[in-house]
Amino acid sequence: MYRSPINRELLQRLTQRDNWQSALKLGAHAGVLLCTAWLFVRLTQTLSATTVLAVPVLLFHGMVYTFLGYAGLGHELKHGTVFTSTRLNKALYRMVSFLTWNNPVYFDHSHSHHHKNTLHTGVDFEVSPAPYPLLERWWAFALFDWAAFQRATTIVWDNACNRVKGPFGERTFPPGSPARQALVQTAQYTLAGHAVLLGLFAATGFWQGLCLLTLAPFFCTLPNRVLAKLQHSGLACNHSDYRANSRTLLLPAFWSWLYWNMNYHIEHHMYPAVPYCKLPALRAAIEHDLPPGPHTVRAHLHTLRTTQAPA
Repeated sequence: MYRSPINRELLQRLTQRDNWQSALKLGAHAGVLLCTAWLFVRLTQTLSATTVLAVPVLLFHGMVYTFLGYAGLGHELKHGTVFTSTRLNKALYRMVSFLTWNNPVYFDHSHSHHHKNTLHTGVDFEVSPAPYPLLERWWAFALFDWAAFQRATTIVWDNACNRVKGPFGERTFPPGSPARQALVQTAQYTLAGHAVLLGLFAATGFWQGLCLLTLAPFFCTLPNRVLAKLQHSGLACNHSDYRANSRTLLLPAFWSWLYWNMNYHIEHHMYPAVPYCKLPALRAAIEHDLPPGPHTVRAHLHTLRTTQAPA
């Protein structure tokens, strides 16, 4: 796969992880979620004229929460580029996978194939080049993403029952293999953990916890879905140049921050060992060899519309 050339010493500096910056970033992301959770609980404790404000607060909470998953923090933790400690990265990776109803064992395998063979037919099953009606159904994704909820919970249940579907899963996790056992065990832990949480919420009468934790990854998924889809949608399949099969989006600061800089996606695919916080500097170093990225919201939406148009 083609990678834009870069000075070796500069690349070594860019691959250095920054514990202090990552701790501040993670603390800020968690802090936003704690603030929205506290506000939602306060607004819903008693019925009043302000209770209706709990709805937009919950939607904002969900939107921020979605970026804990694999289109955000979880993705960076999988690459092990957030903290210098491998154990800490792995522990946090498993935690956010649980919180977002994902299985890290499956993602470990699928994401490795995705990076080695981006958009290669029959090999990269993580990204689908097929059109998806994101904009046509924007209102559903902006409220509660029932399709994502149904898919996530069904997959966890199937895996916990030792069922693995799809060509990639059947090939990668054959019955009786250690990988299959790890996948099934992780799904069982996920189900058991969420069952415990539901039991605690029911026993304490803390129904808000159902919204703030269990269902949070499925509220207001639209921004996360759009950004994730734009990483590769409509680009060249079976191509050996990351500039042709991946897309960088130049976003406003807030969205880059929330997205853990995964909008610098060509750069990330070329040099996945570079931490999220160094990706803007990486782009600056190799920008002369990269295609220009969309700058405005209008340009991003135009890109999404054109890539989602039926063939």
